[in-house]
Amino acid sequence: MKIGLAIYNFDPKKGGAERYTFDLARRLAGKGHEICVFCGRGVETEGVRLIRLRTNSFPRWRRNLSFALTHRQALDRIRPDIMLGYGNILDLDVYQSHGGVQSVWMEREIVSYGPGGAGMKAFLLRNSLNQAIQRWIEGYSVKKHRFTRIVAISDMVRDHMSAHYGIDRNTFDVVYNGVDTDRFKPAPERPAGPTTILFCAGNFRLKGLSPLIAAMGRAVEKGKDVRLTVMGRGKKERYRGLIDAAGIADRVTFTGERSAPEEVYREAHVLAHPTYYDACSLTTMEGMASGLPIITTRWNGACAFVSPDEGFVIDEADNIEALSAAICALTDPVRQEVMGRNARKKMESFTMERNADEMEAVLLGAFEEKGRR
Repeated sequence: MKIGLAIYNFDPKKGGAERYTFDLARRLAGKGHEICVFCGRGVETEGVRLIRLRTNSFPRWRRNLSFALTHRQALDRIRPDIMLGYGNILDLDVYQSHGGVQSVWMEREIVSYGPGGAGMKAFLLRNSLNQAIQRWIEGYSVKKHRFTRIVAISDMVRDHMSAHYGIDRNTFDVVYNGVDTDRFKPAPERPAGPTTILFCAGNFRLKGLSPLIAAMGRAVEKGKDVRLTVMGRGKKERYRGLIDAAGIADRVTFTGERSAPEEVYREAHVLAHPTYYDACSLTTMEGMASGLPIITTRWNGACAFVSPDEGFVIDEADNIEALSAAICALTDPVRQEVMGRNARKKMESFTMERNADEMEAVLLGAFEEKGRR
């Protein structure tokens, strides 16, 4: 089967959706399918043909719109049997949203700025030409029912899309992300020293670093010996004032981006991901595969994995008391070990191989359904 995938950056270092697409393409190619990736920029990899689209790079709205339009033109030449899109193209057979509903993300993005800074940002986002174009592209194929199958990467995303677009929940295939359980695995021995909380993100604000810093400060005030490791490409200078105010300047380490993040996971005791919004956090799944108990929020699609046996799910990132209480509870070494073991066991069923198998089944089903029309 000739399968088309579309993503602007076909590069596993660019982000979660990019990493997912790169891996899925390679795994589908390994199953004997012909894979064509429509991209603006891409990294060559064996078994995958890159269809490079000439797009406008600036401003962002022109890039998004030109990507969707040039993809439409390229389809006339390439003609895949099945086209998989992520809400970034107009013509597709299988729709798989990795970012959730754009308008839901936008409102949660606004919340993440807090009451003091949300006013102007809210106005700019709600009146942004780029956001309007992204919403139009995202909704084009769904509103016109120009899809054969629709995939949600979490129950949360399915429910949001069902409510927003008025689509029956039973219409969706729910296929959760997979995690590399060979790469992300528990440390041979539990790390020594005080409890280390790991925070890992590209967007420090949206993923909840500010409330986590405040909650860490409260845990220290309660006598807990905790440390915070922050991994990712965010700007640490913006958080120095918050860290000083929380009284934890000597307890926080910024590592920047790491080429081997699995090693950083194995040096931690707990993963905290108090996100304002995440369709299905791969970081959460990697932490669980690494044997870490989890602290996250109900706005993370991956919270479906986190029962009281694996960690804590709080209502909102800004609930500092609940966040601090979860940190305090997880300073208990026995609880860390039991919950971490449970987390690892759960992720052993959510491998990348399983995800590729499920996505292949969806794509084959869509191909067969097209043939019956």
